Amino acid sequence: MSLQQELAQIIKHESLNAVFQPIYATDKCELYGYEALIRGPSDSALASPQMLFDTALECGLLSQLELVCRKISIARFADLELKGMLFLNVSPMIFLQTDHPHGKTLSYVKDSGLLPEQVVIELSEKYPIDSPSVLQKALMHYRDLGFRIAVDDLGAGYAGLKLWSQVKPDFVKIDYYFINQLHVDPVKREFVKSILNLGEKINARVLAEGIETEQEFEQLQDLGINFGQGFLFARPESYPKRDVPAVILNYQRSSLYLPQLELTASSLLQPAQTFHMNTRANDVVNYFHKHTNVNSIPVLDGKKPVGMILRSDILELYSTPYGRALNERKRIKEIMNDSPVIVDASTRLDELSKVVTAEQDDQLQWHFIITDRDHYIGIGSIRDLLRQLTQQQIKHASYANPLTLLPGNVPIYRHVDRLLSEQRKFYFAYFDLNNFKPFNDVYGYSKGDDVIGLVAKLMQQSCLASDFVGHIGGDDFVAIFERDNWHHHCQQILSEFDNEVRKFYSKQDLAQSGIYAKSRSGDEQFFPLLSLAVGVVAPDVTVCSSHHDIAEMASDAKKQAKKFGHSAIFLSRRTKPTSCADIPQESGTIEATS
Repeated sequence: MSLQQELAQIIKHESLNAVFQPIYATDKCELYGYEALIRGPSDSALASPQMLFDTALECGLLSQLELVCRKISIARFADLELKGMLFLNVSPMIFLQTDHPHGKTLSYVKDSGLLPEQVVIELSEKYPIDSPSVLQKALMHYRDLGFRIAVDDLGAGYAGLKLWSQVKPDFVKIDYYFINQLHVDPVKREFVKSILNLGEKINARVLAEGIETEQEFEQLQDLGINFGQGFLFARPESYPKRDVPAVILNYQRSSLYLPQLELTASSLLQPAQTFHMNTRANDVVNYFHKHTNVNSIPVLDGKKPVGMILRSDILELYSTPYGRALNERKRIKEIMNDSPVIVDASTRLDELSKVVTAEQDDQLQWHFIITDRDHYIGIGSIRDLLRQLTQQQIKHASYANPLTLLPGNVPIYRHVDRLLSEQRKFYFAYFDLNNFKPFNDVYGYSKGDDVIGLVAKLMQQSCLASDFVGHIGGDDFVAIFERDNWHHHCQQILSEFDNEVRKFYSKQDLAQSGIYAKSRSGDEQFFPLLSLAVGVVAPDVTVCSSHHDIAEMASDAKKQAKKFGHSAIFLSRRTKPTSCADIPQESGTIEATS
């Protein structure tokens, strides 16, 4: 059978497989949607998508193949009950075919119970054409039907930028080539920044594809690219992942935890000589000659900073033949650097670091200008910034639990005290393992550490980036929620733990649903499988004064949860510490089990 005949049979019998790769809104730690990809029969010469579509193009069957691909992808997306947006690849070549049927994609979507607004038509540049007017007309047709539009593989070929101005797509996807090794390639970074700027101007969301390393991911976050997909997160699969990967959760959590321990730009403030922008250049040069330790001078217009004079720049002007004669009477506004780094005194040090490292002029890295409500108050040095960041990283590491690297007691207490001081409603969930000591005695401390690691992983995966997850020590964890749907996430942790923890037991112990070990009194005793007890309190923030009050109530709630002997959530109705005289003798409770 020839390839053309085989392809015809594949299309006729719709013997294609749809796989899906997750797309994440990384700043919100949310699964945003999936890109549908097609694979040929595994035992066929047309198994790879490259061979499949190249053959279809050569044989004049591209239109028929694309329709089958869309039909299968849409139906499979609906069958799997996947959430979010569905990104469908569409080749521009089919728009040149006069016999390509219209309305099929919309009918497939409606037949599957989806809405056009859930589907993104992703225009691929793999087979470019020279008829932008045809593309524009076709894409506007899809948009009129309610579909969203994405330009795929920007930069891989074809006049993508021209299409931007004509269609104004909802999404622009940056090709893998520009993402690969982005963190070590300044040219690629500049390209990505320019695309992001253009995307913001036309209100298009910029999506990076092909993210494979944490360094690439972190660089994209620093640049402000908040939509992404790639092997770092998940590979295309027939049964794709539905959760947010730990690498995204951990990155966003660290950006929340660190500011609690960080200082702001005001901590770096130091006085400096300033000059008005109309000062003569010669006066500034004379000042530099008299003060050999000064490298940077802020330039002001009244109280507002407008530039920076650098010693090396102005002395270089004077060092050229006739340099003094040509420049000594100039106003410094004519020769200053008019784009210095200017930050508000309240800027966190982590944000400040991103700002100064984004600058391309190495000499500007000596100092930056600090303002208060746009008025000049002083300067800061990069050396001091690096010193502070290093000290804070050491401090943060010392506060983290060494086993899980989650925030330990100090960050937990500070977070609770801050919520109380701001009188922000929250739920404090205290997690504790049931029967952990006998498990350690039988299976050893190494296995015990693995179980603790499992709890940490499940809590990070199930909680959102806005939730605070901490590790008090041993088998005690906390999660702090500022939202009312906390119960769903706690229940998810318990359910997944009950399933995963079975992997740590032998077949014999699983068969008897527990282990025999010595009790605290030294007697042989049967202990059920490990489970999680969660005691939850919703404190009255107008009455509770510190984390000590919360710890007391949460500890009592945890004890109540442990009485059930299996994974359970116990929500206490107590909202005030025992020191308050108006607390009733009987504290009501609500209990939920896994």
